[in-house]
Amino acid sequence: MKATLDSVFKVIMGIDLDGLSGTYEEGARFTAAFDTANGLTSFRFVDFFWKIKRFLNIGSEAELRKNIEVVDEFVYKLIKSKIELLNNLHDDSQPGKKEDILSRFLELKETDPKYLRDVVLNFVIAGKDTTATTLSWFFYLLCKHPDIQEKIAKEIIQATQVSSNSSFEELAAKVNEETLDKMHYLHAALSETLRLYPAVPVVRTCIEVEHEKCY
Repeated sequence: MKATLDSVFKVIMGIDLDGLSGTYEEGARFTAAFDTANGLTSFRFVDFFWKIKRFLNIGSEAELRKNIEVVDEFVYKLIKSKIELLNNLHDDSQPGKKEDILSRFLELKETDPKYLRDVVLNFVIAGKDTTATTLSWFFYLLCKHPDIQEKIAKEIIQATQVSSNSSFEELAAKVNEETLDKMHYLHAALSETLRLYPAVPVVRTCIEVEHEKCY
């Protein structure tokens, strides 16, 4: 979960959240508040009195509000810093200026902080747990099926043209769209993982139920 959140934030905001090592204090506070807020929001499904608690600002809803404030404060601060940074970069060709998603939105003159906060959090919510759970099941299945693991490893080595004893940095440098397009077996293994252990099973079940009703 921490590794996925780090990756998602790098893509969305262009910053290193450093959740795995925990050296970024503000990032650690955001991560804890974000996870707590997610859990408390899910608790509403079984708490019939959550609207009353929210109105009175007591119990779980009071805790949820505090954690949302921490999340908002962190995200708004990053958005402000990103806007200031991009305003100071006058050269469009400067590397790194438009690599993250937030910068792309700012390029389109989207400067409403609340809208940008919603965009950031939507991407985080959509990408964090789904990716983390899928990767967890994927590695679990690889451990259960070493023959599949061996085939995937051979395909990656063949596609990237690296040796089996290459460093992680050397492998990462060779992974791009061209090499990924050659990894058909890896793609199939990930697809099978999603079929066996869907990242959002409740949504899939609801869709299937509605589909059956149509007939």
